[in-house]
Amino acid sequence: MEVVVKVFHSEPPCAKCRAVGRSVEEVAKEYGGKVGVVKFSALSEEADKYGILTTPAVVINDQVAFSGKVPTKEELKRAIEEAMK
Repeated sequence: MEVVVKVFHSEPPCAKCRAVGRSVEEVAKEYGGKVGVVKFSALSEEADKYGILTTPAVVINDQVAFSGKVPTKEELKRAIEEAMK
């Protein structure tokens, strides 16, 4: 796996958090196993590592890519492509 995408959501996941989770999974499928997706609560220790304060948040290869917004699929693809370089 080249890229690990971590999605952080509220508890329980809000509509925006669920939308980001779906988008990330759909985009990841396009990369045929090169992109892994892991989901976490924003209240988890994992979220604390990245200083996640607003949801939804997306971390790509240990870099916070998006926080407090719903990125478009195009924005997600660009961020993943950048992480693959």
